[in-house]
Amino acid sequence: MNLLVMAVALLVSAALQLALPGLTPLGQAKAPLILSVVLYYALHRSLALMAIAAIAGGVLCDSLEELPMGFSAAVFSVLGIASWLCRARVFSARVLTHMVLGCAAGAGLTIGFYVLLMLSEENLRAVAGHRLALKTIGAALLGVFLVPLVFSVLERLDQMMGNVVVESSV
Repeated sequence: MNLLVMAVALLVSAALQLALPGLTPLGQAKAPLILSVVLYYALHRSLALMAIAAIAGGVLCDSLEELPMGFSAAVFSVLGIASWLCRARVFSARVLTHMVLGCAAGAGLTIGFYVLLMLSEENLRAVAGHRLALKTIGAALLGVFLVPLVFSVLERLDQMMGNVVVESSV
């Protein structure tokens, strides 16, 4: 059931990420919904499931966006592994943790994409520093709000599907 929930989460987040417009005041930053799913699996599941989410989400993201194939999977994998390694040091069920993680991962996503574009031959134009900073701030702010939301939806979906045992308060 874990893979079924992951597949549904990735497909829905990819559709929403494609449908939602980039925010002009924030440098056309897009909602990091697929990344949020990867981060959920990094904090709540095994490294293998997180890797599957990162690669599948990266293929979906690169197919829908104007990025060269493999860039999203690479950035998602790096951010997912970093989150997975730190999960023993953070409170995985705390909203504040999710907000901080969303902020850092949103900024890391934008910076990771631009670093890969600069290193590749796909770099056809120079990127203004202020535009990169604005988009990084925008992605970080979107991450602050969207990661806790995605985490709560996925936790509820996992509970409904029986992937997570809910402890009774009695």
